[in-house]
Amino acid sequence: MSAVYFFFFGAQGAMTPFLSLFYKSAGLSATEIALLLSVPPVMLFLSQPLFGQLADRSGNRGRLFGQILVAAALAGALVSLGSSFWTFLPLVALWSFFSGPLGAIADSIALGEVQRTGASYPQLRLWGSVAWVITTTLGGWLYNRIDLRWSFAFYTTISLVTLIFSRRLPADGVSRERGPLPPFSTLFRIPELTGFLLCSGLLQVTVAANSAFLSIHIGSLGGSNSVVGLAWAIAASMEVPVWLYLDRITERFGDMEVVTVSAFMYGLRWLLMGVAPAAGLVLALQLMQAVTFALFAPTAVQIVGRLVPQELRTSGQALLVLVNSGVATVIGNLVSGRLVDLSGTVLLYRVAAVIALAAGLGFLLLTRRTRGGAAVRREVTRVG
Repeated sequence: MSAVYFFFFGAQGAMTPFLSLFYKSAGLSATEIALLLSVPPVMLFLSQPLFGQLADRSGNRGRLFGQILVAAALAGALVSLGSSFWTFLPLVALWSFFSGPLGAIADSIALGEVQRTGASYPQLRLWGSVAWVITTTLGGWLYNRIDLRWSFAFYTTISLVTLIFSRRLPADGVSRERGPLPPFSTLFRIPELTGFLLCSGLLQVTVAANSAFLSIHIGSLGGSNSVVGLAWAIAASMEVPVWLYLDRITERFGDMEVVTVSAFMYGLRWLLMGVAPAAGLVLALQLMQAVTFALFAPTAVQIVGRLVPQELRTSGQALLVLVNSGVATVIGNLVSGRLVDLSGTVLLYRVAAVIALAAGLGFLLLTRRTRGGAAVRREVTRVG
């Protein structure tokens, strides 16, 4: 599973951080770039429930992951053929349909591995960050010397390497002797899950805005493609040491407390990004990835895994992706694109800071409510 994460996120790192720069080099406006970057999350509304339920009902999640991976790799190569907004649009939609569900299926398989073997999910996932560091750093250096269209070739090649290791994934499917699966809508009747997803989605709006325009923000401050690649690499490198010890951190402080802290740190990070006067300071602020994304992302996956029924594990991860990478990302991309066209990236980060702090307050209230409810239940049990 570690090798699958390594090559899967290595492929992503070779292309996705440079997409906005590629679109900009093709002559697209910030609004058009934001629209194209919103296509993948929009397509999640079609692909995520479909493939999530298919994976839960399938006798072999690993095999399904490999099949979708091949389709995504080939579709990704086609995106390089675009030359204008309207030629990019259908190509990006096709690629997004297949690439979107892969992360949720991989996380579902990894959580199954954790249950079977006692492995640490963050320590499995950290190999994706290691690969991201390598490919974003090399990509930033290479794309100063070769055309950005090569990023799609690298994405396809590394994705196909991932296929080799995905063949070793366990079947991890639902036994066919079980009864019918509960419907996807069952997940919306879990109050703790609903509250968590609302706060998570609000925070993800700001993360999406940063992902969409970080590269352009660095360029506006005088940074080159090498600096862009280095910025993404620094952020990913900060994830590795945190994920080595994240299980101990969440065990010591609690998973909800960890995501609450990460949300407030996101607010501080975006505030500082909005006042950074030079690309070099932006590089330094990427170190805050350790107390933002590194704390939040794996913990959110495990919180959702804890809250949903085991037989709907992939559907639960699909819903998390649908909210964060779907609804919230669409909103973040479209709003950020409009803000950048109107006033530049500085205003974007100031608005993002306010939204992230609001998400932190939401998590704080949810944590206190959950803690209070648990205390009441313990008291009732003791008295009874």
